[in-house]
Amino acid sequence: MAVVVDFDEQLGALVISGWPTNLRRNGLFAAFLRKHGGAFESEQTVVVPCATSNLASVYRTLEKILERIGLSVGEADDLSKSMRATRDEERNFAEFAQRAAAIWSGEVCPEELEAFALTISEMCPGRTLYSRQLLSAYHLAFSQHGCNFSVPGSGKTTIVLAAYAFLNRQVAEHRHVNHLLVIGPLSSFSAWEDEFDALFGREPRAKRISGIVPPHDRHAYLRGHRYGERDIEMTLTSYQSFMGSEEDFGSFVRSPGRHVMMVLDEAHYVKRDDGEWAAAVLRTAPLAASRVVLTGTPVPNGYEDLHNLFRFIYPDRNIIGFPLGTLRAMTAGHLPKAVDNLKKNVRPFFTRIRKRDLELAPTSEQRVVVSMGPEQRSIYRDIEQLIVPRIRDYVHSPTSTLLRARLIRLRQAATNPSLLLGPLDADGLFASDGRTSVSGVEVAIAERVEAFDSALHLTKLQAVQQLVTDVVRAEGKVVVWSYFLGNLALLLRELSGCAEIVSVISGATPIGDSDVEEARGLRSRERIIREFNTTDRTAILIANPQAVGESISLHKAADTAIYFDRDFNAAKFIQSKDRIHRYDPDGGAPKTYYYIVSDDTVEQVIDERLVAKEERMAALIDRDDIPLFNVLLSSDESVEDVQAVIRAYEHRKSS
Repeated sequence: MAVVVDFDEQLGALVISGWPTNLRRNGLFAAFLRKHGGAFESEQTVVVPCATSNLASVYRTLEKILERIGLSVGEADDLSKSMRATRDEERNFAEFAQRAAAIWSGEVCPEELEAFALTISEMCPGRTLYSRQLLSAYHLAFSQHGCNFSVPGSGKTTIVLAAYAFLNRQVAEHRHVNHLLVIGPLSSFSAWEDEFDALFGREPRAKRISGIVPPHDRHAYLRGHRYGERDIEMTLTSYQSFMGSEEDFGSFVRSPGRHVMMVLDEAHYVKRDDGEWAAAVLRTAPLAASRVVLTGTPVPNGYEDLHNLFRFIYPDRNIIGFPLGTLRAMTAGHLPKAVDNLKKNVRPFFTRIRKRDLELAPTSEQRVVVSMGPEQRSIYRDIEQLIVPRIRDYVHSPTSTLLRARLIRLRQAATNPSLLLGPLDADGLFASDGRTSVSGVEVAIAERVEAFDSALHLTKLQAVQQLVTDVVRAEGKVVVWSYFLGNLALLLRELSGCAEIVSVISGATPIGDSDVEEARGLRSRERIIREFNTTDRTAILIANPQAVGESISLHKAADTAIYFDRDFNAAKFIQSKDRIHRYDPDGGAPKTYYYIVSDDTVEQVIDERLVAKEERMAALIDRDDIPLFNVLLSSDESVEDVQAVIRAYEHRKSS
C-alpha cells in the first residue's frame, strides 16, 4: 500500500497523505512526528516541518519508517521540484549502491575492469595487484568513498594508492583527486611512504605533521603560506595532531584546487562515538573529495563500532540504519535478525579480503618445552601455591586489577623469576588485597628470588640462545618476542654475540625519526625497523607486541619468529605473528614460529588457550564479513582463562 509524500515550498514542510487510518495509532510513526514536530492536519494529511537543506535526510528516515510499517511511497505526477529532485537522488544512490555491491561480488563489465587494470599497470609499475586487490581498488575508485575491512597483511595501502592513482587521472572535477591526507598512528607513516615508492617507482613528495612539528610550521604548511611546499602530494598525520590542528586541516582540505582523498588508517582509533578524535575527523569529512576507512577489525567491541566509520564515508546519510542503542543490543545477541539487516545495509560500501584469499606462504609452529632448573622450579611451585588459591574468588571477575596482577606474577615466575623483583602497582613481590600481610613464606621466596641469576639458572634462556644461533646461521635474521621489559633487557644482553646487529624495540623506543632523539642517543622504531629490513648483515630484532604491532612489516626480512613468553591476549599475539606473515607479490618463504614454554607451568595453559582462541578467530574471520570479536579480542583474561589456570594447578596437586 502506498502513500503520497510531497514538499510544500511555502510551508517549508513535508506533506504526507493517503494512508490507512490505523497509521495514526502506529508508535513508530508517532515517534517520528514527535522528533520532527509533525502533526495531523486532518484524518488523511500530516505536515512535518522541514527545511530544504535537510529535506533529503528527513525523507530518507520517513521512507524507511513507512517501509517497516508495510507502506511505500507512491508515484505522483504533480510533485514539487524539490521533492522530485530528492526522490531522483535517492533512486540514483540506490542504483549506485546496487552496482557497488555487484562489483565486489564479481559482477563487473570485463572491458571496464580490463581498462582499469591497464591504467593501474601504467601508473603503478612497481606492483602487480592480485585479483582481489584489483577488484577492491576498482570498487573504491568507482565509489570514491568506502571502507576496507581486509585482514592485516593483505595490502590495504596498495589498494588505496592504486585507487588514488586512477582517480588522480580523472578529468571530471567531481571524480578527480590530487592529494592524499592519511590520518593514522605514527608507525604507519613509513609504511605509506615506502609503499608509495614501491608502487610508483619514486619517493612521494610527502609531509609529516606530528607532535615534533612546531605549531607555527604546522600552521604555515596547512594554510599554504609556503610556496615551496605547495607541490606536496601526500600529507601524513596522527589522530592526535589532526585534532589539535582541526581548523587548519579544514582550511587545507577545502583549499581551492585541492581535491583530497582523506584516509583513516587503523580506523579503530575513531570508533568511540564520544571520542574527540572521532568528532574532529567527522567534522572535516564532508570537505573531502574522497573518504576511505581502513581497519582489519571493524567491530572489535561491538556493532556500535561501525557507527562512526560509515558516518565518516557518508556524512549526510544513515547507511547503517540503526541507532546506537539498537546496535548495542545486537552486540548483546538480542536482535539476530537485525544483524542480518545491518550487514545488508552496509554490504555495498566495504570490501574485505580474508586470509584464505591471500595464498600466503605456508607456516609451521614448533613448541620448545623447557624443563625449569631446580632453583626456578622451587620458586615457581611456592608462588603458585600462594597465588592460585587466592584467585578462586575472582574467577567471574576477570577484569579485576588484583587478579591480573597475580596472574602477571605467576607468568613472571614461569618465564624469569628475576622479574618478580620489579614493582607491580607498588604491591611489592606479590599483589596484596590489603587484608593480608607478607608472610614468612613470602619473605623466604623473596630471598631465593634475589639469589636467582637468570644468566646462569634460566634454562629457557639457554634454549633461546641455541635456537637464535641456529636460525641466524641458517637465515641471517630473526625476530624474538617478549611481553616483559625485563626480559627484553636480558635478551639484548645475552644475545648480543649471536648476530652483527641486535636491536630492541619497546614502548620506550621513540616512534618516528627525530633529530632531538638521535642527539640523545635514542634510535627510533622507524630506523631500527628500516635497518632490520634492509641490512645485509646478520640481525636480531627483540621486541614486545605492544610496541611493534600496527602497520609494521617484517616479512621480507625475517622468516622466523621466536616467542620467549606470551600472555592470554590473542589479538596481540596474532598481530605479532602477522608481522612476518603478510602478502608478498614474490610469494615469500615459509614462516616458522617457535614458542618457548616452561614445562608444567602457566605457560602451557597460555599456549593451550591461545591455540583455542586463534582457531575460533580464524574460523570467524573466514566465515563472516563483519566478524564480532568483542570476546576474542579482549585484552584481559577471560573467565575461561582463569578457570584453565585453576584446573591445571589442581591437576598438578592431585598427580
